[in-house]
Amino acid sequence: KDNISMFENVGKDEKPQYRFVGIMFKTYIILEMKNEMYMIDQHAAHERVLYEKIKKNYYSDEVKESQLMLLPDVITLTHKEMDIAKENMDIFKKAGFMLEEFGENTIKLTGVPTVCIDLDTKSLFLDTLDAINTVARTAKQEKEERFIATVACKAAVKAGMDLSEEEVNKLMDQLLRLPNPFTCPHGRPTTIKMT
Repeated sequence: KDNISMFENVGKDEKPQYRFVGIMFKTYIILEMKNEMYMIDQHAAHERVLYEKIKKNYYSDEVKESQLMLLPDVITLTHKEMDIAKENMDIFKKAGFMLEEFGENTIKLTGVPTVCIDLDTKSLFLDTLDAINTVARTAKQEKEERFIATVACKAAVKAGMDLSEEEVNKLMDQLLRLPNPFTCPHGRPTTIKMT
């Protein structure tokens, strides 16, 4: 995909001008742009922004954006889960997880990607492990995609969360600079546009 913004006559790193109208049902951000109205799903939009951020971090050779947890999570797994974890240690580490084997069928999680620090880190780890497990062992790229999308989904603001106008502007700053901002990593539309 070419890195072209969806908006005509807007430079690559510029953001189109909009007027923030409000938020409906604590779920949909309403914007006015030129003579069109945009209804943006706040979860899908945030998920898309985080997906790009996590993906960039994942494929970067520089130091990973990780944060040490105050208390490590010691996670007991089934034998099968442990096999999947061991097989995919590099995927977790490339994304910014800090983890190690900790005895039989146990993983010690000491750090997570920075965007995930406020989450339930244990269930985040188990959910991403589960996501990897649904993909064929040989399909490396598909596995990485699924993994990154799952981390983004878990870390994104949920529907029903109260966002301030400032938070909306910050989200739009990041979203509207993306080449195709109006789909989430799973391909679902983030936005409905009405003329």
